[in-house]
Amino acid sequence: MEDLPKLRDLPEQAASGRWRGSGVAGIEAFAVDLDPADAATLEAAARRWATFGKDPVEAEPEDLPVGDLAPTLEAIRNEVLHGRGMVLLRGFPVDRLSADAVATFFWGIGLRLGRAVSQSVMGERLGRVVDVTDVDPHARAYRNRSELTPHSDPADLLAFLCLAAAAEGGESRFVSSYTVHEEIRAARPDLLPVLYRGFRYHRFGEHEPCCPPVTPWRVPVFSVCEGLLSCRYVKEFVEIAADVEPDVEITPAEREALDLFEATAQRDDLRVRFTMRPGEAIVANNFTVLHARTAFTSHPDRRRELLRLWLAADPPRPIRREVALYEQAYHGGEPGVPPQPGREPSFVSRFDSN
Repeated sequence: MEDLPKLRDLPEQAASGRWRGSGVAGIEAFAVDLDPADAATLEAAARRWATFGKDPVEAEPEDLPVGDLAPTLEAIRNEVLHGRGMVLLRGFPVDRLSADAVATFFWGIGLRLGRAVSQSVMGERLGRVVDVTDVDPHARAYRNRSELTPHSDPADLLAFLCLAAAAEGGESRFVSSYTVHEEIRAARPDLLPVLYRGFRYHRFGEHEPCCPPVTPWRVPVFSVCEGLLSCRYVKEFVEIAADVEPDVEITPAEREALDLFEATAQRDDLRVRFTMRPGEAIVANNFTVLHARTAFTSHPDRRRELLRLWLAADPPRPIRREVALYEQAYHGGEPGVPPQPGREPSFVSRFDSN
């Protein structure tokens, strides 16, 4: 086991990313309001692109100039990559643009933050977070209405734009993984080596053809590369691996470490809680911030709906290759889920809550 790092020995961004929910003014501490005047160039370009009837993901940066919005987007990118790890961007023109133009506007912003990657076996780079369990009761988490506990996604950055809120529930919860690391160090330093060693992950049926359903390697919860502390965590994937694979076991020490991590990440004094409203977007660093969502119910005439981007940062964050969940990323390819045309992001397990 490598020596465990001390955050004081890491670059300064580790300190700014080590925030506590009780120490900030809620989500307001992370909020940035779009200036309509600054966004006018991108809004006009999004309207124009939508009239062509083309998919937003076909647009390149030169198709969607951002004009005076550029400095704001660069500041957001810097804050997410090197600062506190997340920004709530408010003021998307969802009330005055068509659905296609809104998607294009969001895509245009995403182009300035990173490179969009595949979010599921369907290969979508601009995804829709909406409950489809009426037609697929085993739909993957972003396509169902159940609670999602703190986790990170297999891309450098994530971005959600709210189009329609839930009737009840759907509260977002974010927590600094740096803070979770330090709380565990203070309470149970003996369990940190277990988390650095990591766990084998089930790939939820989205592994590449000819590859095993469970990672041959252990995915570290915490790891350090070039002085940067990173976190990767999806508890359900660990549980499913142990449940379905005879050669995968969660030892008592590993169970204790998982339970402590989960309890720490869900502490009210550490997390920021808020409910996204239409026109609000959250951008977060998957390596420094964990996100969660409470269960929800949609309005009868309008389902809760978000647009989602998974983004590869440029330049990418230095990480150990064992952090990857899929072989393409493990061997130096892009993050995200390998596309497999004709397949759906659906998996049956005893942990289904629908």
